[in-house]
Amino acid sequence: MLVLGEKDGAFAAVRNSRVLIYWPHGFGDFVHLSYVIPLLDPSNEYFITRFGDDFVHLYDEGESVTPMYSGESSIGNGSALGAPPHFGLDMDKIANRVERIEIPEPLRSRVRDAKIDLMLFSRYPEMTGRTPYPYHTKARFLASNLVDPARLAQFDLSKPLRSSLAFRAPEDAVRRVEARLRDAVAPREHLYLLSPGGHTQLRKIFPEQEVVAFAHEIRRRDPLARIVTVDEHTSDALGRERGLAPTTTDLFADLGVPFAHVLVTLIRASHAYAGVASGPLHTALSIGGRPIVGIWLGHWPEYYDEPSPGAVHLVGPLVYREKLDRRLGARSKAAAGVLPYSIVPFRKQPPRALDVIEALERISPRRP
Repeated sequence: MLVLGEKDGAFAAVRNSRVLIYWPHGFGDFVHLSYVIPLLDPSNEYFITRFGDDFVHLYDEGESVTPMYSGESSIGNGSALGAPPHFGLDMDKIANRVERIEIPEPLRSRVRDAKIDLMLFSRYPEMTGRTPYPYHTKARFLASNLVDPARLAQFDLSKPLRSSLAFRAPEDAVRRVEARLRDAVAPREHLYLLSPGGHTQLRKIFPEQEVVAFAHEIRRRDPLARIVTVDEHTSDALGRERGLAPTTTDLFADLGVPFAHVLVTLIRASHAYAGVASGPLHTALSIGGRPIVGIWLGHWPEYYDEPSPGAVHLVGPLVYREKLDRRLGARSKAAAGVLPYSIVPFRKQPPRALDVIEALERISPRRP
């Protein structure tokens, strides 16, 4: 199969093909890619996969891209299905040529039945502010490599990009998640979602003691508050506080509903959302419609494209020590008035639970 990467503009020249996007990246990267999809050439038909169908299910209700399931729900590289990792390809050595790839079943049959012509396998580089406006965000830089320059010039890049996703789950999944949610959150109560961790970097984790402090204090201030933490593993500390801040694993794991469907359903049901800079926060920002506080402990908010009007981003000291806020594209969107959110610097110590709660109170239309 012809395998193309994001380098040298080879993919930008592809027309009238059936393209499998192999996307072995994090949940947030699935969200970011959705902002690039509308810019790609419309003559092609696009499919998306990874070994980790819980992520791929984010595209079930989107447009322009068809999800293709690998048969492996948890994050992997295909070796658990008896194939070489990543089909035997090395994302650092994609040479834009025909390659022998080894696809395990059931994905192999699905690729054959869809008559796929070629594969896009991108490293999805993190430019983190090193490129100038309007290609200063992760998604925009990728688009500059994947989209023909003449086509890209047709888009007004002074405006926020548009996601190709509906960020909704299928009706049956919504019904099952909402039915289980009623066991923890009554109809008149307020669901606060807190996402304290991420898949990729330990430094962006919100400490467990702050999670517990958040749950105690928000319930003291709002008697109707109920807290659910977005997490794939129940920690010992939260296990002891299970009635105070149950995790998505505690509440929904036995339903067999894909994580993507659980997440978007909970966000839409929530009164407010707070979380670190990982996939669930990027999803909440893309959905909007509720008070949102981002906790940025290792990244800078302007490197991403989600329109988040009214959101507040609390940025910790590590970001400023590494001078991520001073890079070439770091303040492009704010200067252009493109993404109307608020950045609150924490230069001496990371934001704490009380800081997050006070930020929610400032932007909430009513007392949280």
